[in-house]
Order: sequence, then C-alpha cells, then structure tokens
Amino acid sequence: MSDAYTLLAFGGAIVALVLLIAKFKVHPVATLFVIVTTLGLVLGLGGAKTLKLVTEGFGSTMSNVGLLIIFGCVLGKMLELSGAALRITEEALRWFSGRKIPWAIALASAVVGIPLIADTVVLMLIPVVSAIAMRSGMSMMRLGPILYIGAYVMTSLLPPGPGPLAASALLGVDLGQAMLYGALVGIPGIIVATLYLLTIKTYVAPKPEYVDHLTAVPAGATTTTGGTGGSSDAGGTDGTGGTESKDTGGTGTGTVTSGTGTITGSTERMPSLALSLIPIFTPIVLIMLDSYAVDMVGETSRLGGVLRFLGAPLMALFIGCLTALPLFGREWRAKSTLNDLFEAGLKLAALPLALTGVGGALALIIRDTKVADGAADMIRDMGLSPIIVPFLVAAAICTITGSNILGVMTAAAIMEPLMEGLGISALAVYLACGTGAQIMKHANSSGFWVTTTLSNMTVGQGIRSIGVASAVSGVTGFAILYVLYAMGLV
Repeated sequence: MSDAYTLLAFGGAIVALVLLIAKFKVHPVATLFVIVTTLGLVLGLGGAKTLKLVTEGFGSTMSNVGLLIIFGCVLGKMLELSGAALRITEEALRWFSGRKIPWAIALASAVVGIPLIADTVVLMLIPVVSAIAMRSGMSMMRLGPILYIGAYVMTSLLPPGPGPLAASALLGVDLGQAMLYGALVGIPGIIVATLYLLTIKTYVAPKPEYVDHLTAVPAGATTTTGGTGGSSDAGGTDGTGGTESKDTGGTGTGTVTSGTGTITGSTERMPSLALSLIPIFTPIVLIMLDSYAVDMVGETSRLGGVLRFLGAPLMALFIGCLTALPLFGREWRAKSTLNDLFEAGLKLAALPLALTGVGGALALIIRDTKVADGAADMIRDMGLSPIIVPFLVAAAICTITGSNILGVMTAAAIMEPLMEGLGISALAVYLACGTGAQIMKHANSSGFWVTTTLSNMTVGQGIRSIGVASAVSGVTGFAILYVLYAMGLV
C-alpha cells in the first residue's frame, strides 16, 4: 500500500469526520467510531484486527483518564451548585471598581472556569453581570463576552477541564506541566482578548428580565439580582452534540459591591471565599508538588512518598472533591450531596469519557497503519514548523464543529502518533492543541449562542465580540507558545 494512498485515506477520514459532525449533525462519539473503524478497513487491517485495536485503544485510554475525568466533572458540579462560583465572582467585584469592573469579571471567570465548562459559567453568572451592566452603563457586548472568554480559555488549556485532561492523558503530558504552562500561555490570551473587547463602542443593553427590577433603584442602593438562573438547554457541552440541563439556581446569598452600587444575590446559602477557593486550588497545588517538589526531597524519602501519593492526579482530584463538601454546610452528609451530586457529575462526564476513549482508538489505528510516518515526512517536506501543525488541526476542528473540547481532544489523538516523527515534545503539542482549539467561536457553537442570547446581542454582534475575541486569545496564546518553543523551553 503506497504512502500516497495511506495519506489520502487519512485526509479523507478527517474531512468525513468534520462533515458528519458539522453538516449532518451526527453525534461525535458515533462519528469517531465510524471514522476509526472505516479507516482501519480501508488501510487493510481487516475487520478482526480493526476491532481489536479499537477495543485496545479505548480500554488503555480509559484506564489512564477515566476516573480523572469523572472526578473533575464531579468537582465542577459541586462548585456550580454550592454557590462557590458566585462567591468568587462577588469577591472579585469587591476588589475592583469603576472602569476596572471588566477585569474583575475576567478574573472571576478565569478562576471559576478552571473546573467548569464555559457555557455553565455564563449561565450561572450572567444575571450578576447584567445587573452590573445596567448600574454602570457598560455594554453587554463587552461584559458578556468577557464573562465567557476567561472560562473559555481556561477550559481549553487547564486540567481538570475535560478537554485538557483528556488531551494530556492522550499525549502523556505531566499534569503539573500542563497546568503551569497552560496558565502561562492562557492568561496573556485572556488579557489581550479582554483589551480587544474593551475597544468595542456599540452599546447593548442587558436583557430586561435580568434588570427590570433594578430600574427604579437609585445608584448606590441595595438591589436584588433575582438568583443565578434556572434550567437551560444549551445544546450540549460546547457544541459537541448532546443536550445538557444546566441547573444553576438556588445557591448562595450575599452582596456584590462594585463601584456602581451594591447588588444582592437572592439565594439560599453562600460559602466563604476561602472555602470556595480551596477545592479549586488544592488539586492544583498537590499536582504541582508531585511534579516539581518530589525530586527535590527525594522520591524514596517519607515526605517524597507522601507527596507522590497525594499529588497523583487521581488522588489530588478526589481530595479536591472532598474539600468541596464543606461548601454545603450541614447538608454535606445528605443524600443530595453525597449521592445525587456524584451522579450529576457522572452524567456530565459521559460525553468526554466516550470521546476520549474513541480518540485513543483513533491514535492507535494511526500508529499501527504507519499513517504517522508518512504524514510527518510530508510536513517536513513542506517546510512547516512542526509546532504549527497541531495548532492548525485543533483550530480547524474547533471552527468547523463549534467545540473546543472536541478540538483539543481530537487534535491530540491525531497528533500523538506524529510527535516522534516530527521531533516535537508532548507538552508543545498539548499547548498547541489547547491554543488552536480556541479558534473560533461562531454560530455553530452552544457557547456562542448561550453568551450571545443571554447578553442580548445579535448574531453579528456576537461574531464581532465573541468570535474575534476567541481568535485573539488563541493566536496570542500560540504566539507565547511559539516563543517558548523557539527558546527550547517546551
């Protein structure tokens, strides 16, 4: 079988993947399975070997990442339903005032977006942001996309988000490095995208249902935002095809003090800021200690052994879930917390788990059929810098399918067998996939529609704000990555 035929079959598989998901709306899991099995048959593996490789690829990937994704989704659901996200937002708004309020929203979104999907962050916090827009006179065409973009960048680059978690497992990237370098390339992207959004002059008023109860209250008075939403069908996990019920109401009480007045949340409970931040940063700190401190104290020492055990990603994320229990106060021992919340997290994890497993099967098929060798040779012959390839692959998948989660996971599965031939590190590929998967949000994405609709924008205004900002964040992050790559740091 010639190299040309092999590469043609591989290229056709990628085109078919995109068409089935984007044009014909076939579910991504079914699409990936069809593509993987067809590719194996077309490249002469035969039915029995193709199915054997699919099973092996799925199983080995699940053994590495399955529980990680589950615990990550459970942790995100606990932070969502406990009111912790709203508390973090309120405190960020207390630290900033006046014209700095957009930066408070960006900061809160970035922190909350580490464990939560960006769609969920918008659904939870858009009532608060709308109230701030009304009191300050700022445009929702600025504030709504800023709320989205912080979480969007983080959920594209930093574990324990399901996309980055799966991509790091597929590529074999140390989670401590994924977190450190993901923040290093992601934060500048958020800053530059926010600066772009602040240049928008068009005024868009918040949706009336979020602010009608505020219009008769003078600036500086205490008002009620009316809670943090209800149940919304947002079209799946950021455009990956399923539908998910977002339960974001009924948690938290407290006030948001900005430079334009005091906004009071109307909810049942509100955890402290410390309790809200501990479940987010405890797993990060433990994983970082495992990655960077164990070698300093010695792995064979007692302290090194303890740090290695506690900092193992699986244990660190489970400990993060345990530290989230105090967020529920006296109800932490109730069935609704110990059982129902875990089940809600399992439902949230189902799609990323299936996508990741089939993505692992795709990587194994590519490696076994020697597609990777031919593709690597072709890329070298074209004179392309290897780091550009995973960025472009992820950008194409995200732009066409509308899902950054699908973009980063699928690009990682495609690139994993090519890394050795291209002479590029797993960390560099991971970061390139994460920055490419931010480009660009438009009308085929659930995150685009959630933010555009709830921010009271038209489709054109959404593309000018969300679409361009997502492209700006991805390109900025990739520029930082390219410098690190050129310096030999990744």
